[in-house]
Parts: sequence; C-alpha cells; structure tokens
Amino acid sequence: MHLLVEKTVSIHRPVQAVFGYVSNMEQFGEWFPGVLSIESLGALAHGQPGKEYLETVAVPFRGRRQVTLQVREARAPGFFATEGRFLPLLPRMEISLHATAPQSCELTWRMYSRSQSLAVRCLVLPLARRVMQRRAGRGLAALKARMEGAAGT
Repeated sequence: MHLLVEKTVSIHRPVQAVFGYVSNMEQFGEWFPGVLSIESLGALAHGQPGKEYLETVAVPFRGRRQVTLQVREARAPGFFATEGRFLPLLPRMEISLHATAPQSCELTWRMYSRSQSLAVRCLVLPLARRVMQRRAGRGLAALKARMEGAAGT
C-alpha cells in the first residue's frame, strides 16, 4: 500500500463518542470535503466489518463518481478502516483513536492507495496525494469543530 496522507487532530470528546461518530459512514460527508453524499447499503450495523456504503465523491477532472465502500476493520474504540472499489486508486481509509484523558482523544486519519500499478504510482498518486492532503486538513478541522460543538448538546 502507498500512504497518500496522514493527519492527526486532538479532540476534546471521549474516544468512544468520536469512534461512534466516525464509524457511522453515513456521517462522513458532514465533515469530509469532496464527499457529496453517502448512503448505507444492506442491513449490517454501522461500524461492523462487511458493512457497505455507496459514496458519491467529487473527483478532480472527472466530476462526480460513485464508489462502493466496505468496512474492513472495526475495533472499538481504537481503529476503523474502509476500502473502496474505485479504480485506479483503490483507496483505503484508516482512522486510529486513543484516549489522552477521560474527555479527550487523539485521532489519526490516513488514506492509502492499494494499487500496485507502476503507472498509477507515477501518474495518479501525486495528484491524489495533493488533493487528499488539502481535504484531510479541512476535514479534520471540521470533524474537531463538529465533535467539540456537540459536547454541549
């Protein structure tokens, strides 16, 4: 796998609350830029391995694209990973969380490409890396604001 981006943010909310929010992928578009919509597929519960979603994303130079995502790993409250069937990138998103205090945690968000193609590595990954770096920075800031704003509700 090829790492495209890794960003970390501290969130003043319990790790369980943050995990519960991010592992419900229907909420991903509320905080991550470029996600136009996302809907649950099938009857599996959110955050359960095998759970699938249909995501509509904005792709530079290609417009809107639909991507089927599947939860690959979910170990509450510390780790969550999805993989998308989106050629040629074959993305994998990982979210790692750990408590830093009873009411705070640190979240690390990573995006990888699972593609083994040399052409993809040379031609597609540099653009994908730039796009995802910008989106990740804005996305984690939005997630922090959303989660900390929800603390009083």
